[in-house]
Amino acid sequence: MTKIIWIFLIGLGVFTFSYAAEKYDTKAFRTITKLCTSCHGTPFYMAKQIDDDDWEFFFNTPGKLEKIHKNKPKGLAAVQNPLFKKRNKRLLKFFISNSKYSGAVNGCDANFCGTNH
Repeated sequence: MTKIIWIFLIGLGVFTFSYAAEKYDTKAFRTITKLCTSCHGTPFYMAKQIDDDDWEFFFNTPGKLEKIHKNKPKGLAAVQNPLFKKRNKRLLKFFISNSKYSGAVNGCDANFCGTNH
């Protein structure tokens, strides 16, 4: 009986720590870092540039991101990248969660430290 209780407690502890460690979507973070950082700076800095309504407008209006990046070949290639299109909803959620008026203030962690742009 005590063995079952210990297994349950250890499982609960692992779940709790793994849930607490994820402050944001790391897949979205890494996708933004890979595709957008060279022009826009770090993902958190980029997200803070506009508010959540603007992020929704840019992502939900068909062709809007392509139109904005049409004179920037590297940016247009990033927006048309299959990885960007596949994770579009995750990226939007990340940007909204970390947008201008979201109240999120991110500090150092294993993926990000400071704003270099």
